[in-house]
Amino acid sequence: MKKRQGVRSLLAGIMTAVIGITGCMSYGGEVWAVDTSSGRPIEVRVNGGRLLLESPPFIHNGRVMVPFRGISRAMGAEVRWDQAKQTAIVSNGKHTTSYTVGQNHAIKDSEAVTLDAPPLLKDGRVYIPLRFSAEGLGGKVVWNNQAKEAMIYPLLTPKEAEAALSKKSNQAITLLKNKDFEKLAELAHPDGITFSPYAHVDRQKDVTLSKQQLRKGFNHDTLYRWGEYDGSGEPISMNFESYYHKFVYTLDFAAAPWIGYNQSKSEGNTVNNASSQYKGAVIVEYYYEGVHPDYAGMDWESLRLVFEPYGEEWVLSGVIHDQWTI
Repeated sequence: MKKRQGVRSLLAGIMTAVIGITGCMSYGGEVWAVDTSSGRPIEVRVNGGRLLLESPPFIHNGRVMVPFRGISRAMGAEVRWDQAKQTAIVSNGKHTTSYTVGQNHAIKDSEAVTLDAPPLLKDGRVYIPLRFSAEGLGGKVVWNNQAKEAMIYPLLTPKEAEAALSKKSNQAITLLKNKDFEKLAELAHPDGITFSPYAHVDRQKDVTLSKQQLRKGFNHDTLYRWGEYDGSGEPISMNFESYYHKFVYTLDFAAAPWIGYNQSKSEGNTVNNASSQYKGAVIVEYYYEGVHPDYAGMDWESLRLVFEPYGEEWVLSGVIHDQWTI
């Protein structure tokens, strides 16, 4: 069954106990003020997906410190810990950076880089400065002091992602709308497209349809197990046509009022882990707000298209449906 957290756990997982500490962060010549006197919790998002961290970020000497392992894995990176050297190593295939507890420099791709705060060991976990949680892997981080929110982009910022993928994502969502699976297969990753009925992705268990299977469209009655229904845990067993109507094109997403590139408006209580499952991907979200007054906005729905780089092209690797879950 998909990993889920209740609403209270969602808030508690990102709550920080530091209140009333002020300071500033100087990143790339910019000064980011840090003021937690309001008591607002620090939130961290990767490509728009809110993280549920086992250990929350905290302020230390005016710097936001984030848990090294949790943030790194959320970006799809592999981590190692050298106990003898008190050194944490992270790699995403393109960049490798090592951080040593107590030292104000790191080694990125064999070159030394200066940190604005040394890594800390707290309660058995390594914490590093927020900025370098992304930059150590070649990504970027944006800090919103008013919202107390850190936005991490492992590869492309929203503007960069939109410039790179708007044309292809528009093409893909139109093909889905028109049920033109023959042409959709041309946009697909060579290994096919993985379909996830809810926000939490498990690429080892979720159904992946090959290009050949996609080209057949609805012209076969093969039953697949797509996952489990939220709440009941009963298996989602149906053919592709039924799944399409239940968990893919449930609304006219091609006309969605909000589209986000590496951004998300979906706020359910199922963990959005797409960035950890699709390394270096651009995630395009098509979102509808809830409309029925009896549901207080909880009847929202979204569809995410996941594009991964393959050679010189971007290919469609995932289709993720999302809605409020319990």
